[in-house]
Amino acid sequence: MLMHLCWSFAYKNFIDKSSIVYTYNRVAEIEKHCSSYLASSSKPILDDNRGYTLERELSFTNGDWKQEKGGFPLMPFDESDLPSPLLPHTADPLQLVSFQVQDIKIVHHFQNALVNVGGILSLGIARNTTFFPTLRSPSFTMMPGFSILTLVFEGVYLESEGDRLLCLLGNTALPVSVPSFEYWDLANSHWSGYSYQPRLLQDDQILLVLRYPQTFNLTNRAIKGEIRSLNKHGSLKYFDNVRISSQLSSFSEYQFSPELMPRYCEKCLLCQEDRVDVEYDVLTFSGSEFCKTLRSISEPLIVIPNYKFTAGDNWRLKNYQDFRLVMQHVICEEETTNHNMKTARISATLRLFPESIAADGERERTGLSSLTLLAEGTWDSSNGKLCMIACPGEVDSVLEKCTYRISLHFPRVYSIKQRSLMLGSISSTANESNIFFPLLISYVPRPVFLHLSLGPCGSYCSSYNCSVIQLATSVRRRNQPSKFKFLKQSSFLKYPAIDDEQDVLAQLSLLSKNLNFDAYAICKQCLDKLSSRVFIHMDVFSLGPLFGPYIPWMCKNDQAKKQAEVEKLTNTQILNISLHLIFNEGSSVFTNQQYRHLSPLFLEGVYDPLAGQMYLIGCRMVSNVNNNVENGLDCLVEVKVQYPPENGRWIKNPSVEMTITSQRHKNDPLHFNTITLQTDIIPYLKHQDDVAFRKLVERVLRILISFSLVGIIFSQLRHMNRNVASIPHISLVMVAEQILGYGAELFRDTEILLQSKESENYRNFSHEYKHKKNYLEITARLLVLLALLLTVRLYQKVSEAKRRPKAYGTNKAKRLPQKKNKSVLLWNLKVHIVVCLVLTCLLAIELSLRNNLRSLGLIDVILLPGILIKQVQMHVLWAQNFFLVPQAIEKSVWQSQVKVKPLRKMYYVGLTLLRLILYFYDYIRDPILSPYSDNADFNRITSNFFSFYGIAVVAVPISMVLVATLVHIQQRGNIMKPYMVE
Repeated sequence: MLMHLCWSFAYKNFIDKSSIVYTYNRVAEIEKHCSSYLASSSKPILDDNRGYTLERELSFTNGDWKQEKGGFPLMPFDESDLPSPLLPHTADPLQLVSFQVQDIKIVHHFQNALVNVGGILSLGIARNTTFFPTLRSPSFTMMPGFSILTLVFEGVYLESEGDRLLCLLGNTALPVSVPSFEYWDLANSHWSGYSYQPRLLQDDQILLVLRYPQTFNLTNRAIKGEIRSLNKHGSLKYFDNVRISSQLSSFSEYQFSPELMPRYCEKCLLCQEDRVDVEYDVLTFSGSEFCKTLRSISEPLIVIPNYKFTAGDNWRLKNYQDFRLVMQHVICEEETTNHNMKTARISATLRLFPESIAADGERERTGLSSLTLLAEGTWDSSNGKLCMIACPGEVDSVLEKCTYRISLHFPRVYSIKQRSLMLGSISSTANESNIFFPLLISYVPRPVFLHLSLGPCGSYCSSYNCSVIQLATSVRRRNQPSKFKFLKQSSFLKYPAIDDEQDVLAQLSLLSKNLNFDAYAICKQCLDKLSSRVFIHMDVFSLGPLFGPYIPWMCKNDQAKKQAEVEKLTNTQILNISLHLIFNEGSSVFTNQQYRHLSPLFLEGVYDPLAGQMYLIGCRMVSNVNNNVENGLDCLVEVKVQYPPENGRWIKNPSVEMTITSQRHKNDPLHFNTITLQTDIIPYLKHQDDVAFRKLVERVLRILISFSLVGIIFSQLRHMNRNVASIPHISLVMVAEQILGYGAELFRDTEILLQSKESENYRNFSHEYKHKKNYLEITARLLVLLALLLTVRLYQKVSEAKRRPKAYGTNKAKRLPQKKNKSVLLWNLKVHIVVCLVLTCLLAIELSLRNNLRSLGLIDVILLPGILIKQVQMHVLWAQNFFLVPQAIEKSVWQSQVKVKPLRKMYYVGLTLLRLILYFYDYIRDPILSPYSDNADFNRITSNFFSFYGIAVVAVPISMVLVATLVHIQQRGNIMKPYMVE
C-alpha cells in the first residue's frame, strides 16, 4: 500500500508543470568537463518542431541503474519494511532511474553545439514499484522500502556520426553519512539497514553523460549513461560511478531491418521444435488483426516447463519454471506483400523476471540486461506464424550477435490441455555444442480476455475439443445424490439453467454469465479460516456448443450453424462445460502452501442444471517437472462444484461450495490433500431484484405482525371488560415495559419490529435509502402507534382498578400488593440488569471486532453519544422479549385466594408467538451485502460476532417460552401456597 502511494504521488508530480527555472549559467564548467565530447560533435540541424520532439525522444522512465563497488554509495535504503530477517528472503529491491527533459533552447556558446538542455533525473530504490521523476526542487526522500533521489541537470545536446549525446551538470541535496561496513550491500551497491533520515548536503559537482543511438532499430535502441561525482575521492560528497541503462521509446521512429527476412526465418518454418500440431491447427489473421491481438496481450507469458531443457550460456536462465515473460514496447505495422497478403512487421522487447516479482513493475521497465531479448520479425498471414530474430539486451548488439529465434502462433482448437491464446518457443540459431532445447512459452488469459483478443468472429472461427467428458460423467455417477435428495432438488429448488425459449444460444450465453463468479472463499476444514481466505475467479470457457461471446448481428453464418446444433437442448439436459479456475495472486494468502499448487486450474466436465452441480476433471500447472507430466500439466485432479438455488437467493446469500481432490497416490510428490472451499456472496445479475423482493416480503411481514399486535391487545381489553375482577392482578410493570417498547420502535430511524441487516457498503451504494419511506412502512408504523395507544389505555384501566377499594376481594388482602410491589419491581430490575450487562458485553465485543481492536479515537469520541443512545434503545427493545417476567414474578411472590385469569391466553401466547416469528425470520435470513465489493470485513465481524450473539439468539427464545409456560400454569390454578397476612 505504501509503495502504491509513493507511485501515485510521484506520477502526479510527473504530469505537473515544472517550477524549476533553467538559467544555463555554467557555460565555463560545461566546456571544461564536456570538452572531449564537444570536440567530436557535429552541428545538429534543428527547427522548432524538432526541438519539441527531442523533449520526448530524450526522456525515458524506469530504466536500470547500478553503482560500481568502490565503498562510496550514492544513497541509503531502509529495509525495515521486511517483516523479519528470519523469514525467507523476498525479491531484491529494484534500482530504477527516470529522466525527463524539461527545457530545450538553441544557443551559440560553442562552435559545434547549438542546443542547451535542462531536465530532471530521479534515481530510486524500491521494492515492487515503479516511479517517475518528481518535479520538485532537488531532494531526497527515504521511507521503509523506498528511497528516491532527485537531481536537476542542465547542459548541452550533441550529435556525432555515431550517436547523440547529452552532457549535463547537476545539483541535488545529496544524502551524506559515513556507513559502516555492516550496512554496505556489496551485491547491490547501496546502503541498507538505515531507519533514520541522513544528513543532506547541497552538491553541484555531478556530471551526467547519456548516449542515444542515431537510428532506432533492432541493433540500435539502447540508451546508456553514466553519473560521475566531480568531487575529490574520499570526500563526504564523493560517490562511486553510476551506470544507467534504458532504451528508446515509441516517440522515436523505428526502422525495420529488411535484411533479416528471410535470412533466418525460412529455416524456422521447417524446424521441428516450431512445427504446429495438426490437432490444434492455427488461426491466420490479417496484418491489422494480428497487431490488434498482439497489443491486447498485457499479462505475463508463461514459461512452460520442459524436462529436456538445459540452460545455455548465452541467455542465462536458472530455475526457469519460476519465471514469467512479458512482451513490452511492441511496435506493429501492417504491410502488403507482392501477393497482396496483409502481413505485419513487429518489434518488441521480451523481459524474463522471477514469478515472485509483481508483473506491473516489470511491464514498465526499460532497462536492458541479460534477461531481456530485443526482437524483430514478420507475421506471415498465409501460415499464421510469427518469426522473430532476437538479440541479448546486455550486449552491444550487432547483427551477428542476434542468435535467438522466436516463433509464435495462435491455435484454432482449444482443449483441457490447450488453453493458450498464443503458443511459441525461443531457441538458438548458433552452431554450438551446448545449445539448449527450445524454451516453450504460452499466453493463457482469462476466457473473457481471450475472446476479446480474438474478437467475435475469431471466437466463432475457433472451437473447443472435449476430451475428458466420459471420465467426468463417471465421476458424476459415482457421486450421484440419493433419490430423496434428488427429488427435493428437482421439485422445490431451481438452479441456473437455460430457459425454454427459441434463441437457445442467447440462453447459453446468459447461463455462462450466471455460472461465472469472482469472490473470496475460505477453506472449510482449516482451523484458521480468516487467514485461509483467497480470492478466486471462475470463468466459463465453453458451454455446450457455445464457444465465445454471442453477438446476434455478427458472424451470422456461423451462428446459424450453431443454432441448428442446439435446437433440441432443454433446461434439464446435462451440458458439457469447460472453465478456468484462477486463484488471484493479489490475495494475501496466495503464498500459502495449501493454495500454491492450485493456480490456475483448467477444468472440463459436465453441468447438471437439475442439481446445480458440476463434475469436472482439472489440469493444473506444476513446476515439479518429470517424465510423467506432459507440458507441465497435472491432469489427475477432480473438482466438484455446488451452485446455490436461485429461488432462495432473496433470503440466503448465494455462495458456491467447491471440493478439489487429487487422484494421485499419497506418496506421489504431486499429491495434495482434499480442499473444500466456501465462497462469500457471489455476484449475480438479479441481485437487486432479489433485494427488492425481500424488502417487500419484510414490509408485508411487518404489517401482518403489527396488525396482529393490535388485534391481540384489543382482545385483551375486551377480556378485561368482561372480567373486571381480574384487572388488578395484571402487572403494571409489564404494561409499562410494553409501552416503552412500542415507543422505542416508533423512534427507530430504520425499519421497525425487524432490525435491518444491510451492510455499510450496500447502504452507501443503494439508491433506495435516498428516497422517501415506503407506504407499507408508514402503514406498519401507524399500526404500531395504534398498538401503543391501546396499551396506554390498558395501563390506565389496570391502574384505576388497582386503586379501587377491595380491589383484591378482602380487606386483609388489599394491603398485600402495596407491601410486595417493591419486591416485585426489584426482582424485575435484577432480571433486566443481568440481561442489560450481557447485551452490553456482546455490543462491546461487536464494536471491538468492527474496529479491529483499535484504540478509541477522535471520531469514536464524537460518535460515542449516538452509540450510547442506540444502546439504550436496543435494551428497551430487548425488554419486550421479557414482558411476561413481571407478571410471573408478581404471581409467584403473592397470590390472591381468588382464582382469576388476568391475561387472556391469546394475549400472552399470541405476543410470545409474534416475537418468536420475528426471531426465527431474523435467524434464517442473511445480511444484505453488496456482491461487487469486498465484504471480507463485514463477514469477519458477522462470523465472530455471531459466535457470541448466537448465545442470545438461542437463550432468549427459550426463556420467552419458559416464562410464557410459567404464566400459563399459574393462571390455570394456584399451585403455590397462597401468601397469608397475619
